[in-house]
Amino acid sequence: MKKKKKNIFRKLFQKHTLIILNEESQEEQFSFRLNRMNVLVVLALLTFFTIACTTLTLLYTPLHDYILPSEKHVGVMDKEEILKLTNQVEVLENRSKANDLYIKNLRIILAGEVPIPEIDTTQNPITSVDLSKVDLAPTEDDLELRKEVEQEEIFSVAGTQDNQESGSLLFTPLKGIMTSGYSTEENHLAIDIAAQQGEAIKSVASGTVIFTDWTPETGYVAVIQHQQGMISVYKHALTVYKKMGDVVKKGEVIAAVGNTGELTTGPHLHFELWIDGTPVDPQQYIVF
Repeated sequence: MKKKKKNIFRKLFQKHTLIILNEESQEEQFSFRLNRMNVLVVLALLTFFTIACTTLTLLYTPLHDYILPSEKHVGVMDKEEILKLTNQVEVLENRSKANDLYIKNLRIILAGEVPIPEIDTTQNPITSVDLSKVDLAPTEDDLELRKEVEQEEIFSVAGTQDNQESGSLLFTPLKGIMTSGYSTEENHLAIDIAAQQGEAIKSVASGTVIFTDWTPETGYVAVIQHQQGMISVYKHALTVYKKMGDVVKKGEVIAAVGNTGELTTGPHLHFELWIDGTPVDPQQYIVF
């Protein structure tokens, strides 16, 4: 045992010479002497230095918060995350409420369940007009306007391109016979235009299709959102060529005349016009 210990001790301190030679000339470049103990000491110092640097880095740099986060830091991060998620939930709830209200109002419009506003005639009494004293003959401007409108009544799947966006007048959705007008007394907040089944129904103005679906009472329905808070509704269609989200132009074909739904007596278009959530008489805005 003593001999083995002496041999190990001797091997640890046995010196060796490391010589670096030039490969071509075989000249000695440099040399140094070392033993196994020196190598072990150097490796131990390097290991100690690496461990010390790593420990100091973790203790006194921001890396400590990411690698070894404290309970206090974790609590702060959790609170910030909870606050962020709470704000996102509130935003989503507000959007959901707005969408629900929008869908509810849209369903009311489609079902025709809009309360008729009461008109106070005491402050502004309605006076009758003697039509015999009124000149109802069309003027030259009226005749010229009618010619322009008739020229725009050309069937095209893409809609006419020349006079679609010019002017503030709305495009006539369908050329036919008006069988029923706008009446608040009868709760008919639209006009009915009879025409042959399959004839083209066109958009009265540029806008975005916000609803296309089948309803039991009014058949195939299309609703278009226009600028300045205006919405146009087309009911009892044979088919609808557009889908929700489509952008349409003024005069573009969107559907075909049909006889669908329970509340219909023949092929016709039930056309409604809404401005800022209130139904209006389409004849005040469109030349039929």
